[in-house]
Amino acid sequence: MMIKGKYGRRIIPLMATIFMLALPALITAQDVPGTANTYGHSGDTLKCRENIMLSSAARLNGYPDAAIGYLRDVILWCPAISEAVYTDGESLYRELFDRYGLQEYVDTILMVLTQRTYYFGNKPANDLHKAELLLDLAGDDPEYLGLCYNILLEAAESYPDQMGCADFVRMATVAASLYAMGIIDSEEMANAFITSIGTVDDRIDNGQAECNNSEDLENMETFYRTSGAMTCEGLTTLYAAKVDRNFRDTLFIGKVYDMLTMADCNGSDLYYNVAVKMYTNKRSVENALRLAELNILRNDNDRAISYFTEAYNRDTSSISRSGVLNRIALSDLQQGRRQEARNRAEHAWQLNSRNARALMILAECYAGAELGNDFDNHAAYWVAVDYLEAAIKVDPSLRQEAEPKMKVWSGLFPTKEECFYRRILDEGTVITVGGWVNEVTRVRFRRDQSGRIL
Repeated sequence: MMIKGKYGRRIIPLMATIFMLALPALITAQDVPGTANTYGHSGDTLKCRENIMLSSAARLNGYPDAAIGYLRDVILWCPAISEAVYTDGESLYRELFDRYGLQEYVDTILMVLTQRTYYFGNKPANDLHKAELLLDLAGDDPEYLGLCYNILLEAAESYPDQMGCADFVRMATVAASLYAMGIIDSEEMANAFITSIGTVDDRIDNGQAECNNSEDLENMETFYRTSGAMTCEGLTTLYAAKVDRNFRDTLFIGKVYDMLTMADCNGSDLYYNVAVKMYTNKRSVENALRLAELNILRNDNDRAISYFTEAYNRDTSSISRSGVLNRIALSDLQQGRRQEARNRAEHAWQLNSRNARALMILAECYAGAELGNDFDNHAAYWVAVDYLEAAIKVDPSLRQEAEPKMKVWSGLFPTKEECFYRRILDEGTVITVGGWVNEVTRVRFRRDQSGRIL
């Protein structure tokens, strides 16, 4: 995919400039009397070879400008005499760039490499060398960075096998810079990173000698993970096959799990597959619970029950089993099975009286319970708030989570009028909320935000 939009239009004038730089030299050489026929058209290469020697001597004596002049004539009149001429020309222009820092030297180096490709072929190597030079010399110039990116992207599409790992790292680096400049969007950047990470990772796995820098891979993965461009589809492209191939590599499986979790991919097939691999590697309570909950999301209740049972039986300590029952209760609650959830949470509390989360779950079971008429439905919120208050007493750290719910649910208590018709006249009166709730609580009237009884 090439850069589209505003950047694609900016590359054209840049390339026109590069080739226009070559035209004045060509026109000058042809138009100066006595120059055009001296050795260019006669095919006499002796003068060209002499100029190559003069260029080398000038360079050795510290005259790079003179050396460039001789080589320019050689490239103009004997462009196919030797590929070394282009190597020397590039080196000389690079020396001048390092000395003066002028952009035109970069442009001329690109022209030299283009002409070298025309006469001696090897386009992939020369283009990739252009990209390397552009990244090295461009700084933060968006036009040069964009040209570098387009060269690398075309290479990745046309001849990826001739790209080294360093080239793919370079492509990701440039994509990140262009994204930061607002020149490419997050999808474009993500595609560049997926291509680069996937290729480098695969080559490292296959033991390719030139791909031995795992730090580069880790840096690309870290940037992709933290850039905000990571997607479930991208992670699937990167890791789906490798998860099946390397499922015994617990560090790798854990890394993919963390990335999927960060990208909120718990509904993806890859997430489920990773969860299965984690359970295969370690049949722990947590891994069994994770699979149970995922199977509920996949509407496979039989398999969910199997994993819940496995989790419950895996560790027979009361604290562990209490935690497992919490998760089962939450699962029941999410499926609308309030009574079953209540029973699980009560059992969890019985096993561990420090399990404040079980009390929070009980509160959720009762809040919104439909017991029949309006009064009974509203009265269930008395019990729900009771359990929130109890949870805070057991674990004060839950206050921040519980208090907003208490505020909302208190606004759903029975009104004073509803209580009056039940012959309840005073707050604090002890009452049993009926139906499946069957809990003893105390009366509190609904109030508005100012505290006025409603």
